[in-house]
Amino acid sequence: MLKKMTIVAVAAAFAMAPLPSFAQGKKDSVVMGMGLEPPGLDPTNAAAAAIAEVTLYNLYETLTKINEDGSVSPLLAESWQASADLKTYTFKLRKGVKFHNGQPFDSAAVKFSYERNAVPTSTNKDKSLYQAFEQVTAPDAETIVVVLKYSEPNLPFLLGQAGGSIVEPKSAPTNATQPVGTGPYTLGAWAKGSSITLNKWPDYRNAAAIKLSKVTIRFISDPSAQVAGLLSGDVDAFQRAAVARCVAQFIADPGFNVLFGGS
Repeated sequence: MLKKMTIVAVAAAFAMAPLPSFAQGKKDSVVMGMGLEPPGLDPTNAAAAAIAEVTLYNLYETLTKINEDGSVSPLLAESWQASADLKTYTFKLRKGVKFHNGQPFDSAAVKFSYERNAVPTSTNKDKSLYQAFEQVTAPDAETIVVVLKYSEPNLPFLLGQAGGSIVEPKSAPTNATQPVGTGPYTLGAWAKGSSITLNKWPDYRNAAAIKLSKVTIRFISDPSAQVAGLLSGDVDAFQRAAVARCVAQFIADPGFNVLFGGS
């Protein structure tokens, strides 16, 4: 197992499960570094990228998931079909899913989330997408139908972004500080200006596949401090680090793994 890991990349978000260097060893917790602290923890009401970097696929989930290679796979939706004109999409939802507060995930939650994103007072970064929905219907608890005003071949991809996170209706007003989603982690603690701790949710539908029981995210904006944190072992990984001048040093050090990737 690698003692330390630094990821030098531009990442929209990180999910805890895909950290193989940690998951394959005995280590079941990790300290991640981030340059910016999110202003809140509701990705549906603000545009800051740092919100998604903490929450997307970790605290909240979307109907679809955008994979590292840009492909789209099912997440809260098991499958979907598009009409020939690409204006109507029918999603079949995953069964047996619940929110962190015990409420069931169903088509009513999806309908609420999408319609909330489109209201005039919405501050969702993708507001224009949801305002292009002609209609969102829930024929039954496990089906959601989206009818658009225009053809949109990329809708499954667009719904996998942070703005498409599905929220539990009663928790929506307080999600910025008390996030409630369907993801594999819950908020453990938030020490403003210092760190956020995420704890593995034991009631997650596939909890056995989540190898990290705790993730601490430390906010370190100074590049020199980022390097120092990695070298000292106080930080295990940066999913996006401002250490460009020091990359050669980390590449030459066998105790680190440097990965380059796109957003």
